[in-house]
Amino acid sequence: MNKTILILFLFIFKLGYSCVCSYSPEIFNTYSKADLVADITITNVRPSDNKNLSAKYYMVDVKYNTVYKGKKIESFYVYGSKLIGKKYYGSMTSCSLGLNKGDRLIIFHNLDKIQSLHYCSPRIVEKYKMKFLESKKILEDLSNLSIQTNFKNFIIDTKFDSKTGKNELNQFDGIKAKNSFALLEITLNTDGTFKNVDYIKKLDSNYDEKILQYFQTSKLLYPEKFKFSDGEKFVLPIHYIKDEKNKTYISLYFY
Repeated sequence: MNKTILILFLFIFKLGYSCVCSYSPEIFNTYSKADLVADITITNVRPSDNKNLSAKYYMVDVKYNTVYKGKKIESFYVYGSKLIGKKYYGSMTSCSLGLNKGDRLIIFHNLDKIQSLHYCSPRIVEKYKMKFLESKKILEDLSNLSIQTNFKNFIIDTKFDSKTGKNELNQFDGIKAKNSFALLEITLNTDGTFKNVDYIKKLDSNYDEKILQYFQTSKLLYPEKFKFSDGEKFVLPIHYIKDEKNKTYISLYFY
């Protein structure tokens, strides 16, 4: 009985003190709303410039490897705790972010009164090498487009079946593609139905035309939750995935 109570207490404690982030299911959706999107390297970790902020933040100086959008910010406050020299700066919470000199990451940053990074800041870290390199290729293409990304987080209804774990995209399993991602330009009617769907970039695969036809006849999930303007457009990335067993498929989500 006591053991059960202890487990329940620990669960409630973890639930109450865990960091809850409002995140995009597809990180590239945030591109159009971000003020700064860049591949950066941390060059220095130091105490906060502002003593009034030192109880919650430490600071990092950064080097820019590639700027995809926006203007450079040379230093960021980082929400978290850091041992610098023999003293801790900032505060340790469930939303703390630990950054070190030499860390490399892609950030999607929105300007604020304090230019800060924290645990919930959208980012892609170099530690996951393949994802990092793939992200750079996608961002390079997005940076050359005038069409907005799916920042409203529209969800395409692919008829997911919870019993089988499959959806209509499974019809393209076994696909062979030369490119690792495709980009679709989707134009909406005022009711959220698709007025037009066309390629910006193809997968260069044996399924290119069938994939296009599928999305041309698709629709949004829960369109009643959104407001649409006639001719509104957004970019939809389609990712070509090869798993550890060399099975191939396409996904609307970036793993």
